[in-house]
Amino acid sequence: MSDAYRANRKCTDEEIIRLNCVGLSLTTIARKLDCHPTTITLRLKALKINPADTRRTFMEDVFNAMAKPQQDWLINQLGPHISVKDYVQNLLVKDYLARNQTTNLNQGTQHA
Repeated sequence: MSDAYRANRKCTDEEIIRLNCVGLSLTTIARKLDCHPTTITLRLKALKINPADTRRTFMEDVFNAMAKPQQDWLINQLGPHISVKDYVQNLLVKDYLARNQTTNLNQGTQHA
């Protein structure tokens, strides 16, 4: 169903899959891709991909899957000065910079 060519398609399956994997809501994906949320739902269903879990229990599911010492450690990292959202964002940015710095260093040595 999703492989059928439609000239009026505003977005690709790959775009929908990538944004869904990031954990964005169907409404947010639709807004970003300038289409209706139902379109996103139908395309994911046709691709046999479940929509990302964007319920409020997301962090509870993550937290409860951690061992007790890990939970305690995380609690000690957070507080009024930093939310879990900010903490996760900082981790992702740090990982991105580390990976891209390594890639850039390797590319620089190849061109030298």
